[in-house]
Amino acid sequence: MRGRIFTIKKSSLILSSAIINAIMFLGGSLFFALVFQQYNTWFFVFCINVGLHLIIKGMLLKYDSSCYFGILLFFVGLFYIYCVFLNLFYFYPVFVFIAFAIASYITFYYFSQPFHFILALSLFFVAIGLLFFLLNKISIWFFLAIVVVSVLLLIVRYFTLK
Repeated sequence: MRGRIFTIKKSSLILSSAIINAIMFLGGSLFFALVFQQYNTWFFVFCINVGLHLIIKGMLLKYDSSCYFGILLFFVGLFYIYCVFLNLFYFYPVFVFIAFAIASYITFYYFSQPFHFILALSLFFVAIGLLFFLLNKISIWFFLAIVVVSVLLLIVRYFTLK
């Protein structure tokens, strides 16, 4: 049957994923609040758990948009916690661009959508340019030139796709 995996209905797997992720959200929020006294990380723990649920839903039902948004939320939350523990808040915008690039690349890989590969490359180059700009290695004008070239190449590639 198409609606089953190992004789378990896909809807049952999705429901159990939602319940497990809700429990993990409560546990993770309490863990960060009680152990590390990080009271503002509940939102990013929520992003991680909703992202995991959407990834499972996207893979089971073959929804590319659910998978994309799930991967994006998962990595945004994960990178925030990474920045909290390593005190890298200054570089968090770079990690957000990298989260978008990772989500686009994985969507390209699993769902064979060539536009997402070009989007992933564009976002990656913008993230590298932003990193160099934040490190004061390049000027604002050079960074803006990287962004404009990346966007123009993305637009050209979009209109030349078959």
